[in-house]
Amino acid sequence: MLWAEGIVQQAAVFGEDLHLIRRIEADVGGNEIRLSDRVVNHGFNRTPHMYFYHINVSHPLLDQGSRYLAPIRDVVWAGHTGERYEAQKVGYRTAPAPQLGFSEQVWQHEMGADDKGQVPVAVVNDRLGLGFEVVTRKDQLPCAYQWQNFQAGQYALGIEPSTHHVLGDLAARERGEMIWLEHGEARAYDAVFRVLDGAGEIAAAEGRIGAIARQPEQDYPRPSGNFPRLGA
Repeated sequence: MLWAEGIVQQAAVFGEDLHLIRRIEADVGGNEIRLSDRVVNHGFNRTPHMYFYHINVSHPLLDQGSRYLAPIRDVVWAGHTGERYEAQKVGYRTAPAPQLGFSEQVWQHEMGADDKGQVPVAVVNDRLGLGFEVVTRKDQLPCAYQWQNFQAGQYALGIEPSTHHVLGDLAARERGEMIWLEHGEARAYDAVFRVLDGAGEIAAAEGRIGAIARQPEQDYPRPSGNFPRLGA
């Protein structure tokens, strides 16, 4: 096994003092990378905490016809609703070729989890027989966004699990959903990044995801606006 571990400190006088302790592991000859994060309040003030992964995939995995697979129970929100929702003729399920003048798109999905509490999301390219799967834990990162920027030269799709809704900092405080870390308290996060090699592994991942929840079959599902309450 190959591994690396380090600490990133975020600190300011009269402000927070947070340590991110990250360990990355990869089995020699394997097909996955495991990420273990721990955020510790190293300071002496009660500190708010929000956490978010932005995991980009791009060409050649991302290409015309590449598919987004996720155990979506509900499409909660989209940042381009109204007249803009279908204007670019690009939905959430299938990627187009790079385009000129493309405006980014964002969704928040309410994801289901398997019996181990895991949430798998994948981007797959059937033509290449190649896929990329991200697995996180629902109890650690209960919210999930999908970010699409298909502008030529910036061509990317982001898988974005999060501790909080897209509503942001103020809403988290008002709804009583902000995470607060006292001195010495910590939060842990685990993620697996897995390469899907060949049609068989793609089909197996699609089966695992579909067994949790069947994502909407329409390209433009109407957001419900239902932001589930997040636990302490």
